[in-house]
Amino acid sequence: MAFRRSGSSSSESSTEALSTLHANTSGEVLDTAPRSYSLETVRSKQAEKFLNKAFQCWEEGLYTDVVVIVEGQRFPTHRMVLASLSDFFPPLLQMDEKNSGEVTLKEFKPEEFSVLLKFAYTGRIDVTEETAQGVLLAADYLSIAPIRDFCENFMADHLDVGNVCQALTFSRDCSFAYLRAQAEEFFKGNLDGISQTSTFLELDPGTLVQIFDDDQLVLREQIILKTEEREKLVLIAVLRYLCQTPLLEDEVFERLLRTVRLTVLPEEVIKEVLKKFQSLQKSPIIQRYLKLYEKYVNVYEQKQDSSLRSNVGALAGDLPSSWFRSRKLAKCTVTDGERYAAGGQVAYFRQPPSRVYDDVNLEICKIDIWIRLWDGRQVIGGLQLTYHNPAVDGSQVQCMHGGSERFVAHHQVVLSPREVIMKVTLGSGFLVDRLGFETNFGRKLGPFGGPGGDAHMETAPPGTLSYLLDINCDSASTQGSLAILNLMLRWISFD
Repeated sequence: MAFRRSGSSSSESSTEALSTLHANTSGEVLDTAPRSYSLETVRSKQAEKFLNKAFQCWEEGLYTDVVVIVEGQRFPTHRMVLASLSDFFPPLLQMDEKNSGEVTLKEFKPEEFSVLLKFAYTGRIDVTEETAQGVLLAADYLSIAPIRDFCENFMADHLDVGNVCQALTFSRDCSFAYLRAQAEEFFKGNLDGISQTSTFLELDPGTLVQIFDDDQLVLREQIILKTEEREKLVLIAVLRYLCQTPLLEDEVFERLLRTVRLTVLPEEVIKEVLKKFQSLQKSPIIQRYLKLYEKYVNVYEQKQDSSLRSNVGALAGDLPSSWFRSRKLAKCTVTDGERYAAGGQVAYFRQPPSRVYDDVNLEICKIDIWIRLWDGRQVIGGLQLTYHNPAVDGSQVQCMHGGSERFVAHHQVVLSPREVIMKVTLGSGFLVDRLGFETNFGRKLGPFGGPGGDAHMETAPPGTLSYLLDINCDSASTQGSLAILNLMLRWISFD
């Protein structure tokens, strides 16, 4: 039948009666409007219809023409569906020379093949934390990329402290690069907890050496750890492994111990950690490395000039080479913020406030704020900062600015472990009227003080890890008591 396009007159185009509705001989009104359709939509609907019909036939056992046998369990199915699932199947089906209608798979379990077969008919993947690994192996063996990728992502999304070590071993042995990368990142972010599990002891020492010896090693325990704290955590993890794996050969024992950059740890920290592992204290290898550490310290202290320190390794001779390689994040930048209340009526300051502490390992763990009245309004009269050193358990220092006499309110900001200040809001004029803080945990603390003064805000600089290192300020006596002024925030950033 040929399709012919008819011409139209002006009367036809102006007559709505001839538009799209017509009546057939029975009087029924028919819609003859042109229909828009997409060939892709038609194909998609037909494919969906075919898939649904094939699934229905499979469930009812209709028209099946082959049986797949897995560990004695029989799976009646359709050759065409198997061939569409994977290129593995057509050659296998051709091997059925006797036309018995049966093929056998020996590489996986029935429950794993059941998942693959259901996907072939429905496009759905049903796996759990218990079955994902087996289904992943089966899909990889049969080169079924959608299931392989899904299972690898599923396992990566369900990593936890209890299963990450098995995931590390499995992904390394079976060459699943994405899962291995995700498992290593999770491992580095939860090392302290993982190293206390029984599965940690099942890790191959070579895997631990590869991770701990990496110069790019970044450990995260809610925040990225700094140099000393990171190395202390590595030392503890290594000693836990050595302590509970007594049959290690001396060479392996040493390889693990050499991954720790002992030279960035103070001697008191090393001794403190060793006290927790009494069974290792008399180890000849541990004792030898402690003597090497003393040798390093003695040589290093003799070479105060920075140009000579790079030659310490050559001078020391038998010291581990890893002790002279800096890890990532070993360097940091300290940035001074703006100055507030530095040029007003109470006192004028030409210079920034003096720095009380310059140790970048110190972290603010508590801030005490005393509020007093000045001209009838609330201002900050005293500010005491308490710092702790993450590399030294229980080590704290305090610094007091201003005074706590004649105060009308006292506020205390206490930070949790791994919690740091990311944003500071303040008001200032002649004096510092108020201070408020926001942490990496999303907590908003304050503002504390009065509403006076101009409003200001400073945030941590961009970087892999940035936070408030210190608050430096001066104080002056006014109206009978001390008050805070010439205040400067100091921020630290790690590259």
